[in-house]
Amino acid sequence: MQLPLMGIEMLRLLDSSKRGQFLVIYPILSFVSLFYLLTEALISHYKEPPKPASFLNGNGVRNSAYVEKSHSLDGSAIFCFRLLKLLCVLALLSVHMYDVALDEGSISSIVFYVYVSVLAGCSIFLTPEWRDKSNLHVSWLLLSALFVYLYLDVWPLAALNNPDSDITRGSVIWTRIGLLTLAGFIIPAISPRPFRPKQSDDVPSPEDTCSILSRVTYTYLDPVIFYAYRVPDIKLEELPPLPPDERSAVLAEKNFPKIDPVQITTKRHIFWSLTRIFANHYAMCLFYVILNAFAEFVNPLGMKNLLAYLEEGRPQIGLRPWVWVLFVALAPLIGGIIVNQYFYESTFIIVETESLLTQLVFEHSLRIRMKNDVLDKKEEEEIKKDDSKKASVSDVASATASTTTTAVEDDVSPEDPTTDGAQTPIEGAETPTQPADPTKDGSKLAEGDRPPEKEKEKSVYLVGKINNLLTTDVNQIKSMQDVMMIFGGLIQVVIAIVFLYYILGWSAFVGMGVIVLCLPLPAYVGKLVMQAQKGKMGKTDARVQAVSETMNVLRMVKLFAWEIKMLDQITQKRDTELRWVRYGKLLDYLVLSNVNAIIPILSMLFAFGTYTLIMKRPLTASVAFTAIALFLNLSGKMFLVAWQLPLAIRIKVSMDRFNEFLNDTELLDNTSATNKVAAYAARAPDSDVIGFNAATFSWTDINKPQPAKSNSRIFRLHFDGEIVFKRGGINLILGPTASGKTSLLMALLGEMYYKPHGPGSWFNLPRGGGIAYAAQESWVLNETVRENITFGEPFDEDRYNKVLNHCALERDISLWEAGDQTEIGEKGLTLSGGQKARVTLARALYSRAEILLLDDVLAALDVHTAKWVVDNAFNGDLVSGRTILLVTHNIALTSSIADFVITLGKNGRIAQHGSITDVLRKDAKLRAAFEKEKALTEKIEADKEAQANEAEKKVAGKLVVPEDKSIGRVERAAMMLFMRGFGGPLFWISTLSSRTLTTVFSIAGPVWISYWSSQYALTDHVPAVRYLGIYALIQLVQLGFGGLATLFWVLGSMRASRIIHYELVRSIFSAPLRWLDTVPIGRVITRCTQDIDAVDNAFSSRAATFVEMTITLLGNFLVSVYMAGWPALVSGAAMAGLGGWLGVVYLKAQLSVRREMSNAKSPVMSQVGAALAGLPSIRAYAAEGRFRSGLRQRLDVSVRATWTYFTINRWIAIRADSLGAMFSTVVTTFLIYGTDVRAGSVGLTLTVVNAFAGEILWWVRMYNFVEIQANSLERILDFLRIEHEPKPTDRGKPPAYWPSSGSLRVEKLSARYSDDGPEVLHDLNFEIRSGERIGVVGRTGAGKSSIALALLRAIKTKGSVFYDGIPTYAINLDALRSSVTLIPQQPELLHGTLRENLDPFGQYDDSTLNDALRSAGLFQLQEQRKVGTSQTAAADSDEGSATIGLDTQVDAGGANFSLGQRQIIALARAIVRQSKLLILDEATAAIDYETDTAIQNSLRTELGKDTTIITIAHRLQTIMDADRIMVLEAGRLVEFDSPKTLLQNENGLLRALVDESEDSAHLKELAGM
Repeated sequence: MQLPLMGIEMLRLLDSSKRGQFLVIYPILSFVSLFYLLTEALISHYKEPPKPASFLNGNGVRNSAYVEKSHSLDGSAIFCFRLLKLLCVLALLSVHMYDVALDEGSISSIVFYVYVSVLAGCSIFLTPEWRDKSNLHVSWLLLSALFVYLYLDVWPLAALNNPDSDITRGSVIWTRIGLLTLAGFIIPAISPRPFRPKQSDDVPSPEDTCSILSRVTYTYLDPVIFYAYRVPDIKLEELPPLPPDERSAVLAEKNFPKIDPVQITTKRHIFWSLTRIFANHYAMCLFYVILNAFAEFVNPLGMKNLLAYLEEGRPQIGLRPWVWVLFVALAPLIGGIIVNQYFYESTFIIVETESLLTQLVFEHSLRIRMKNDVLDKKEEEEIKKDDSKKASVSDVASATASTTTTAVEDDVSPEDPTTDGAQTPIEGAETPTQPADPTKDGSKLAEGDRPPEKEKEKSVYLVGKINNLLTTDVNQIKSMQDVMMIFGGLIQVVIAIVFLYYILGWSAFVGMGVIVLCLPLPAYVGKLVMQAQKGKMGKTDARVQAVSETMNVLRMVKLFAWEIKMLDQITQKRDTELRWVRYGKLLDYLVLSNVNAIIPILSMLFAFGTYTLIMKRPLTASVAFTAIALFLNLSGKMFLVAWQLPLAIRIKVSMDRFNEFLNDTELLDNTSATNKVAAYAARAPDSDVIGFNAATFSWTDINKPQPAKSNSRIFRLHFDGEIVFKRGGINLILGPTASGKTSLLMALLGEMYYKPHGPGSWFNLPRGGGIAYAAQESWVLNETVRENITFGEPFDEDRYNKVLNHCALERDISLWEAGDQTEIGEKGLTLSGGQKARVTLARALYSRAEILLLDDVLAALDVHTAKWVVDNAFNGDLVSGRTILLVTHNIALTSSIADFVITLGKNGRIAQHGSITDVLRKDAKLRAAFEKEKALTEKIEADKEAQANEAEKKVAGKLVVPEDKSIGRVERAAMMLFMRGFGGPLFWISTLSSRTLTTVFSIAGPVWISYWSSQYALTDHVPAVRYLGIYALIQLVQLGFGGLATLFWVLGSMRASRIIHYELVRSIFSAPLRWLDTVPIGRVITRCTQDIDAVDNAFSSRAATFVEMTITLLGNFLVSVYMAGWPALVSGAAMAGLGGWLGVVYLKAQLSVRREMSNAKSPVMSQVGAALAGLPSIRAYAAEGRFRSGLRQRLDVSVRATWTYFTINRWIAIRADSLGAMFSTVVTTFLIYGTDVRAGSVGLTLTVVNAFAGEILWWVRMYNFVEIQANSLERILDFLRIEHEPKPTDRGKPPAYWPSSGSLRVEKLSARYSDDGPEVLHDLNFEIRSGERIGVVGRTGAGKSSIALALLRAIKTKGSVFYDGIPTYAINLDALRSSVTLIPQQPELLHGTLRENLDPFGQYDDSTLNDALRSAGLFQLQEQRKVGTSQTAAADSDEGSATIGLDTQVDAGGANFSLGQRQIIALARAIVRQSKLLILDEATAAIDYETDTAIQNSLRTELGKDTTIITIAHRLQTIMDADRIMVLEAGRLVEFDSPKTLLQNENGLLRALVDESEDSAHLKELAGM
């Protein structure tokens, strides 16, 4: 039976009569080359390409120095190599001229070499472009000639028979072959390549300039790798530079038009976009996969002929045995080179995909509504109802002063000429003039038909989803090219079938039939795996969201002593996620893998059974072991498909999630791709006007059908007429809490849904001169004070110093050791609320923007500082000619600077507008409030505010500590973290024993086949049924033990993952507040997402593979030594020594690079998080470009480390393949030429040796992969070793009755924020009786908030604090903090319902919660709103749903509530706790004065008589009726007595404040005088 393989004729000898046909090949190629080059020259001559802009200087003139450098020669090395090539070509020309002279050559050969010599000269002296083209053609032409002569003159020497006598091989032939080898192969392979920059600042990468051989073998990495081996650690800047084309800016510019949904303008699945972008790389990957598919069969072909040679004395294909030895020995090396080239192409895809998708998610996040009411398609259909039943809409971002999760998008680019810099409705948008009739499609649904659970199901964890997209999903998608291995596997299956038919005849089709019949089974299991993956990703999103949200409010969690309960909630979500992970892994690793292992075994059994029992053919060694090799190959491909199918499924799931995010996430109204502004809305009367006319704004889509029964709030901002703000002046926006003041600014910025009332409707905010925005919740960057103020603007020292003075920041900066270079930490945690507000205001003032939107920036300032800011900043030259829209509650303080005033009512409508005089005259209630507040405006000279306390310690400037990077090997403790969690000794013994027995039986199979095949040489009657049955039993037992080992590993690894995650979160929760200040949230989230995902998947799966491969490799090596003797032992020892040394070198370098790569990921995540936290400000400042640039800089750092990481993997791979080839060559040569063992034994040994040689690379790689992936364990271990707060002890449990009162005694209390920081409180001594109401006042930075933290032991303290008679240092922290309630100035709310925020753990009934809301003043606000709403009920009958109840949905961070409402909710939450000690730290600063008064009255009457209240406030009226007042100055207690007593002290600070007030009599009346 002949081998029916394509190309088999190439293995046969060449007839001399056909020699001339081959000799014309390379001359023909030379004519093709000439035609191509002439065509190129003509095109270049008649079509001059545009000059690259990058080669031009700032004046548009070509940089002559750069051009001259580009046209110079390419260096001495390249010049010498090309000159040597020219000399070789001339020598070849001489040789062929000699042949022609002897009538043995042809004129065409001379013409060929003349042409090549001309090209070789051109490759030296022409311009760079033509040098490169000429050199390339020379190399290819010479290489083609070399191949022709190798086939004609060398290949026949491999034949067993003598070559044809007509073919002579004299010195001329060998000279020609030698010169062709040198010029056509060696010189092109070892010659360096010239660097051709595309940009003037491009830096050459070693990969761009190294030789082809160095690139294929990755020798160019030797300097970096061996340098990393010699030094303790290698830094990022010491890695090879990033190739210019891999820079993130270049990738985005080139590929965004193909993938960005806004630029594409049509919905296209991201798969097609990525396919278009990486088409060339995918094509090359597919080529290498197909090439490798054929290379896989080089080894079986060689084995078949070698065994046939041993059995019959002659191979079936008549070539010498050494040829087949090379086939067997070098097959792993050939396959390794091909696979390395595949991975080289994959590296481009991996790094570019990660960079591109990260930028795409970031870019898209600037456009989306982070708080939109996302409904699934089914739900949207279900909620369509009749017009008479108007749907209530979910309010997703009311008063977006919260900058935590509100998304924005660049409304109009400054360069956009169509809008003249103004934000106006875009013409041509097609929105119907009336809302669509929701009943037109005939779908109706009764209200009772909808399950209530739907309301909860529609909550979208968008922030957690973005984090997951950038970590888990990107990691999945960037491996998309690996799915091509499925196609390679299918090709190999076809080749294997043909090969098996050649060996086994038609019995091979029986085996294939078994495979076909069994194929539906893995397909079904694969479907289950996909479902499991989808379920797992959903649960992962929920956990990541819970972790992200909890980390953002961790300070509140700690101060409320909720750590254990929050940990339990996160652990429950983690357990749910792990159940899905375990289910998916059991399906994948146990069921699917075993199914794919059983199918080839069944196929082999049926094929062997048919071959021996039905066809009655002997199962000889050449047949058996070649068939086994093929079936093993087939099994490997089945495993590959089994491994790739879940990968393909995971990629599909991740792509669908990306696609949903890009195409289905709602964008802002003025995004060009999805503009929803009505076409009939008019333009503003003037492009410079700022205002509204006849429009309604909402945080939900007004025209979209909504669920009729919604627990979400609704708020609408109405403009029934025209409201125009005064340009060039200061416009005040006034109104009670929750009236829509912040929403008005957000409406101008385009954040809200816009519904015009008619053709004359419009709203406008000119952007041509720039916008500056200061949010109510100050948004600051994790950078220095100066960088926060300048915000990317050029530094102007005079202007900067003036801004510092006007914002009263000079004194603060003088107290910091690093001055304005002080890092302010994530979310500005090192600054007080007033300092953050002033930094945010300073940023707006420093900017050159013509329009300033300032959202209640005075609320966080004490009256002294507020007065200074108003007198200097708002009356100074910095605001001259600029338009300011200022939201404020302080009417009296700002009335003198107001040019125009708007007052909002409780119902979101304009109550009054005009000058301050007109508004006060028309609104009696506002006028009364103005007169009352005016008395609270202290008139203090500026120099008094600026006095510095020289005794106060300075604060260090550096806050955020750089992320630690371990040096050297992964420490043992990191590995033990997993091993201890995996299980005890018995569990480990069971797992390893099962895996060892699996290996034993996998070796027993070939041994039994060897014994079986040898029986045919000993006897004519061989009981094939018995041998076949025993072989089947061996395979069955092997599968059983393998499945048992897999089950043990999955269960153990899931247990370890659960324990590690629990310990990580618990460690973070028990960290002190100072640690949270110094560690960015992005770094924490990376540990809880990326590193935990690595433990769940990459580390555990690779550790399992490493254990399996170690046992298998050891078994194969022992068998090889037993069968082949000392050659196997010596070569194996040499290979082990070299491999071990290379592994150590590789691991040392790769661990450093891996750590750099891991650390480089956190800044990317932090940049994204910072941008998401401040999107309104970013969009208002039009600072998207700055943040985009910052992200790209961080991405380039990450990609540089990633690129080096993957190329180092290729470095070790090619060397491990070479070692495997060495071992195979030695053993195979010895077996063929050095022994006389039977063919069966040789077949067994070759099978084992080939398995060993093929696995040695993967064992070395897997060992290194395990250590590299253990870097995630190492990073987690670092977080387990951080400083922790004291753990609860039995001795620290207070008595059951404690606290029975709110008495407090403080003795010599001093406090500091860190061990090396200055003291912020100095020797405080005071006593507070139970039930007293204490007021605390003092200037910004006096230490008011520090007292609150010190009482809760949240900062470092000295001295004693006695709470209800027990020293707090002797009480467990959880007991102390759960008995004291602190309400911070910046309230923090959780995602969920209002009930879940008031009572997160279900401890109280609804009546208690409603009483708390009533006491906090929320119901009073709603009653006032209802009064206002009833006046316009006819117009707004659907706004009754705005009532806030316990089932009202709260978005993450409370973004759908105003700051004032959040403070009220936080106050209600504190009241629910019924603590004996209540501390209010500016808890009502953002609430209007009327509501504040009502709240204070409520606190006096609603709380128990024994409840002690400590109120920290800037407003004097808030604390003037307190029992006693504490006055702080620079961390010292300077006054503490009753207000009446303090006011009687004529030299007292409090007396000075009251006396300088216009309404001192009223304040004295409050004090009881």
